[in-house]
Amino acid sequence: MTEWFMVHKREATWAVVGLAIIIGGFWYYERSQSIKAQRAETAYFQARQAVGGQADSALQKVVNRYEGTSAGTQAAMTLAQSFYDQKKYKEGLDVLKKAESKASGDFKPSIYVLEAAGHEQLKDFVTASEDYKRAAQVTRFPFDKAEYQATAARDLMAAGKIAEAKAIWTDLAKDESGPMAAEARVRLGELDAKPMKI
Repeated sequence: MTEWFMVHKREATWAVVGLAIIIGGFWYYERSQSIKAQRAETAYFQARQAVGGQADSALQKVVNRYEGTSAGTQAAMTLAQSFYDQKKYKEGLDVLKKAESKASGDFKPSIYVLEAAGHEQLKDFVTASEDYKRAAQVTRFPFDKAEYQATAARDLMAAGKIAEAKAIWTDLAKDESGPMAAEARVRLGELDAKPMKI
């Protein structure tokens, strides 16, 4: 081994240096991401303490500066909700659409549900149902999944898409122990009911 090291001393030295650079780079990246996340949390907390229009401006700064962090995503959702409260649904949806691409998986269901709420307010029930379906696909929680699927079916019914709604209710009714099974059976009964002839 010693003889091999003497012959390949230069290559071994460069390998050690390269490894040290990689480890140092990884540590530096992790440290800078941690500092960025801490700063984002502080900025988000301060933005939430602001009042009125200043709050929206402060939240927008957090969204822009810390996009992709947990605090940046939370700021985007809070800003979107603020726009919704002001009946500025398109502005809220724009904020959410921008945030969703860099949001971590844990935030995706909440973003999709908020997008669905905005589309419902705009009476675009078909798009809202698609948002709920996306939320159902990415959530880790079975109860939430069933609830999102049921809400998607309700929106499809509101849009007059009865066949699509019925397909979702049928799937939910198959899981007899599921949280939405009872409602699914009732909805299927309503959809299958035919008016009596007098």
